Amino acid sequence: MCRAEPREVLQLDDGRAQVLYDGEPRWVAANGMPALVPGDYVVVYAGEAIELMDRDEAEDILRFNAQLEQMLEEAST
Repeated sequence: MCRAEPREVLQLDDGRAQVLYDGEPRWVAANGMPALVPGDYVVVYAGEAIELMDRDEAEDILRFNAQLEQMLEEAST
């Protein structure tokens, strides 16, 4: 299953954005995105940046997802 996730932009290069993906840098397509700068957050789906996202909202979602994952891991032990 593929799901859209907010990711922080680390750097840009010729229609691509390197984003932080589960603690590791990963290149995704960023064609058609507005002028991005490192530190922006984008929604990534299926290897493509599809939307610019507000920093506070993105960080809230990432924090919620991390807490949910931790709760699920604890519940399965």
